[in-house]
Amino acid sequence: MVEINSKDYHDFVIKNGKLIAEFEQMYQKSEEVPWHQDKQEKWLDIRILIELIRDYGTYDEITDFGCGYGYFLNQIGNIVGNKEVKLYGYDVSETACDKGKILFPHISFKKLDLMSECHTQYVRREEKRRSLFLLRGTLWYVFPKIKNVVENIAGFMKIKDNLLISQNFPPLQSNFVGKETIPNPQAIINLFKNYCKPIKSIWLEDHISMGNDNWFIVLMERI
Repeated sequence: MVEINSKDYHDFVIKNGKLIAEFEQMYQKSEEVPWHQDKQEKWLDIRILIELIRDYGTYDEITDFGCGYGYFLNQIGNIVGNKEVKLYGYDVSETACDKGKILFPHISFKKLDLMSECHTQYVRREEKRRSLFLLRGTLWYVFPKIKNVVENIAGFMKIKDNLLISQNFPPLQSNFVGKETIPNPQAIINLFKNYCKPIKSIWLEDHISMGNDNWFIVLMERI
């Protein structure tokens, strides 16, 4: 671990074209809520993915990988969770999980490193319970060990479970961190093809912005 003296959460994530990924320090030191998690409720990509997932009914269990403080998971649970839905939030930062437990005591938070090699240790959910798994904006921070990430996520899922991935992209023609692993939206589908089949996808492209304002949203099913 490299000690970083900053209060700007960006400095702990990606800087000068390199992945830093010091998320525990980020959640301990950042002055503002990282990625403005507490203000994303009405962001366009979230409104779109909510309309997409609404068509597929409600869920008994919803799990979010890279959940941060749990704002996104809580929102999705309120919309597509049934009355007794169980919510599970996993994040690599223990500080994020601890703060999330205070903000959303009804969510079960647990520290998890998606890049670690521990694919088979997870307890499968009850077979009759309908489950949704979420991954929003996380892939740029775990791409160095993407094979482990995919296998870990698949290890949580049972046949017919749904996986909703929402991933932002810079302009595809630009050079960006992680492009060698995930150059375009199709690459995300290809990464999961041995475990999940796509059901519906949306590519939302901003033709003016040069930032990470293009979103790929895909709903998949475990096979």
